Amino acid sequence: MTKIYDVAICGSGLAGLTLARQLKLKMPDISIVMLDRLARPLPEAGFKVGESTVEVGAFYLSQVLQLTDYFEAHHFHKLGFRYFLGDTTGPFHQRPEIGLSEFHQPNSYQVDRGLLENDLRQFNEEAGIELLEGCLIKDIKLASESEQLHEVIYTHGSDKTNRTIQARWIVDSTGRRRILQKKLNLCKPFETNFSAVWFRVEGRFDVDDFVPQTEREWHERVPNQIRYFSTNHLCGEGYWVWIIPLSTGFTSLGIVTNEDVHPFSTYHTYEKAFQWLEKYEPAVANQLRKQQPVDFMKLPEYTYSSEQIFSSDRWACVGVAGVFADPFYSPGTDLIGFGNSLITQMVELDRQGQLTPKIVDEANRFLISYNESVTANIHATYLCFGNQTVMSMKFLWDVLSAWAFSAPLMFNSLFLEPSKRAKVRKGTGQFFLLSNRMSQFFRDWIAKSQRRASFEFIDYLTIPFVSELRTRNLKADKTEQELIDDHIASIERFEEFVQVIFRFAIEDTMPEQLAKFPPDLWLNAWAISLDPERWEADGLFRPTTQPRDLRPMTEQLRKQIRFNTTVKELAAV
Repeated sequence: MTKIYDVAICGSGLAGLTLARQLKLKMPDISIVMLDRLARPLPEAGFKVGESTVEVGAFYLSQVLQLTDYFEAHHFHKLGFRYFLGDTTGPFHQRPEIGLSEFHQPNSYQVDRGLLENDLRQFNEEAGIELLEGCLIKDIKLASESEQLHEVIYTHGSDKTNRTIQARWIVDSTGRRRILQKKLNLCKPFETNFSAVWFRVEGRFDVDDFVPQTEREWHERVPNQIRYFSTNHLCGEGYWVWIIPLSTGFTSLGIVTNEDVHPFSTYHTYEKAFQWLEKYEPAVANQLRKQQPVDFMKLPEYTYSSEQIFSSDRWACVGVAGVFADPFYSPGTDLIGFGNSLITQMVELDRQGQLTPKIVDEANRFLISYNESVTANIHATYLCFGNQTVMSMKFLWDVLSAWAFSAPLMFNSLFLEPSKRAKVRKGTGQFFLLSNRMSQFFRDWIAKSQRRASFEFIDYLTIPFVSELRTRNLKADKTEQELIDDHIASIERFEEFVQVIFRFAIEDTMPEQLAKFPPDLWLNAWAISLDPERWEADGLFRPTTQPRDLRPMTEQLRKQIRFNTTVKELAAV
């Protein structure tokens, strides 16, 4: 007889495995089957990318899925993001660096996907989830009427006989195969193409080894050779290279490019990738002569969105089977956490007879817009890689935005309560307008920059206002009023930050205009631009909020960035 389940998950990658665990934790009596073409043991290290997490995804994995002890024991703590900018052909220690000097709570992790997915399969089976390995899914047949069951057609092992299971809910977790997306014609590509290749090397591939030990100051500013535990980004015009440690004794490396700048054909084999690295990141190529890769994989045109991810007809797509954001800020696990939690909520409401099309529509809007806005913002960031000062300010803007406006969604489950989220984020429209203004501002700054500013090293969590905002927002179990107060405080802090960035950009692009902006002048942050002819018309000098002292934030950032404005230019001011 055909077996019937509450939920059938097609595919057992990270998204599907974590969804199954979350469903079982929330509803212990639910019946779940998972089908996957791969059988254990899955290979460790050279298996899948997506190793780097940030605080939102790490909270989902450790707290929501109750796996804190497991991650602490079996995967590396992540030492935040680290960026190396500037001249790629000179001494490595002379490149401007953005990164942390020590670990900070709450933890995020560098994840070996092979190890994690092997262990999750075992955990799920122990929880009573049925796992069918070595299965090839031939088709997913969606029910034509509301109360009918969906069907999954599959073969098992060497037996080519079609088999069928039925389920009330069908979840597509087949990765880039995207069975439902393609079947229902829901695929939605991005306009600009970005591609990637990646490989692993055995042992420790450490940026500290790029710099002689005689450069003591460089090594001591991040002591004990812990740069290795960061997600290291080596950035140049239109590209970045990642270096990520894996707890199983390997290091992951990858090349990601904007194809308009670096066509995929120039690095899509290991031989070509090595030659590409020799030209653009010679320090990496030199080290690779000593540590040969154990694998090589590639993925052209990797980002995409979807017209729909969830349906009130009881089907859903999770992880890569739904949407895929640009990996520059490691948002993949965030999206899995948001998507899985929404599906879990919908399945629970369905079992209670309370699931409505409105709830499903809201879930679709949230996750699709989140993916698209994150990816569009990251793609705009590629334009900044060639300018160290603009990139430093853009990075601070982006990471502060994530902590202030994304982290509370997960840490306090706000995305699952639209009405509560609306109360908390009543003033968010202000921030979106400000963020859109800043997107254009950064583009204009890149175009007009005179490169008057520079820095050697920015440890961004030694900047007091940055650390304060992170600490305040990365907390769980807040009351509604605490969330509202923190949200208002974050918007006020961004209003101040915009004005400080604006003055930095004026000093870089047109220092002769600085006299118009004394330190105690409070501006309309929503009217900033680098077009002096627009300042009056846009209301730059007509703020609608009460003035606040910008000197503390300005001084904090001045300790990080130095300007090379000439004596003659300052005298003119």
